[in-house]
Amino acid sequence: MRTIAIANHKGGCGKTVTAVNLSACLAERKKGVLLIDLDPQGHASLGLGVKPEDTEKNMYHVLSETHWDVGMADIIVGVDKHLDLAPAGIILSSVEQELAGQPGRENRLLDALAKSTTVYDYIIVDCPPSLGLLTFNALRACREVIVPIESSFFALHGLGKLSETIKLVEDQFGQKKHVQALATLYDRRTRIAREVLEELRTHFGKDLFKTIIHRNVRLREAPGFGQPICQYDRRSTGYQDYTALAKEVRSREKTRAYGAKSRAAKVPPLGTHAVKNGVRFSIHAPGAKKVQVAGEFNAWNPKKGPMLDVDSQGIWSKVIPLSPGTYQYRFVVDGQWRDDPSNPQKVASPYGETNSIIEYGKRKEK
Repeated sequence: MRTIAIANHKGGCGKTVTAVNLSACLAERKKGVLLIDLDPQGHASLGLGVKPEDTEKNMYHVLSETHWDVGMADIIVGVDKHLDLAPAGIILSSVEQELAGQPGRENRLLDALAKSTTVYDYIIVDCPPSLGLLTFNALRACREVIVPIESSFFALHGLGKLSETIKLVEDQFGQKKHVQALATLYDRRTRIAREVLEELRTHFGKDLFKTIIHRNVRLREAPGFGQPICQYDRRSTGYQDYTALAKEVRSREKTRAYGAKSRAAKVPPLGTHAVKNGVRFSIHAPGAKKVQVAGEFNAWNPKKGPMLDVDSQGIWSKVIPLSPGTYQYRFVVDGQWRDDPSNPQKVASPYGETNSIIEYGKRKEK
């Protein structure tokens, strides 16, 4: 799974248009996509035909301290067969003040995604036009950042602050981000647009997408009808541009920078699966710094069950040699104990929580 933040604290750069249409064009290729609207204005939600006032719960309830029992599954809106939305609302703007001084407040989104039992191919986060707590949460939860930059005189103005924020997240949590710029609102007829594009190429080099998003009337019209461009007008330049961007984003899955050439062959399924001489334990914990598995097979000692982030995208795995029998176990994600969300077999623990159960038999497993 790839987690991508669409971020730029400068408004009017095509950030939300990119979040909505990239998500929709990826989903069009039968990829499971979750678009998280983290902007209190809720424009990404509106762009997919979901009015914030019509939703009972939104991202505020997931991140809020007072709604600890609300998870991602409680707010998801199905937009299309392969596209889900986690909507926003104006109440989301109060989260920063509500969580002021709270420990771990920058991990609220990361924790919510780690607890989610639904696995997507892509999670796209539309950040607000600011560098506050909401954007920090998005950067903490995502491995990749796409920075839309309009082709205007002030294109690079203020990008230093965003770069500083990204570096702060990298340094504080030891988590490298892959940042790429995207030229948007490009008008080839103007000299300033051509000059800015050359400046972007010089500044970002290989970290600038080859795809260019051109200024297009149909892209501006589509949100008013609550439709992504792939539904509103497939003949438009806007559709061609975002289809090309989705293809370029997908093509990076084949490079070493994003893991194995074939995820199906290299990335293990979640939960527990018998392998030769033991069981492979796997959990989705994007952004985690350390994940361990502890259970009756290692005297509940997490230090004896360190796991490896096998695809650099948050799928952690460990093979434990086992003798035939039934074992209770739990995962430990950055010091927090939790049961296996992919395993429905659970039993109450003496501490008022639940342990997961694995049964390992005698038959030979491949």
